[in-house]
Amino acid sequence: MSAPSKEAPKVTHGDPLFELAEKIYVQLAARVYGNLAGGDVKKPDPKALAAYCFKLAAAFDAAARETDTAKATIEAANKAKVRLDEVDLSGVFGDVKK
Repeated sequence: MSAPSKEAPKVTHGDPLFELAEKIYVQLAARVYGNLAGGDVKKPDPKALAAYCFKLAAAFDAAARETDTAKATIEAANKAKVRLDEVDLSGVFGDVKK
C-alpha cells in the first residue's frame, strides 16, 4: 500500500478559475519576463506570480457575482427552484388506507 500523497489535488483545465488564472499568468509573464522588461529590474518568482494570478482570478469572479446582472440571474434561478420541504403534499396523500 502506498503512502498518501502530500501534494495538493491537481486543478484541471475544466475549472473556469484555473483557465482565467492561466490567461492572466500568460499575459503577466510575457510583460514581466519579456525582453521589453528592463534587465536591471528584479523579476518575481514564477510560482509567486502564478499564485498572484489565482488571487486575481478569484477576485474577478467574486466581483462578477456582485454585478446587477449576476444578482438578477441568481435571484431568478432561486425563484425557479422547487423546494420540496416547503410544499404541502398532505392533500395529495390525505386518505390513504392500508
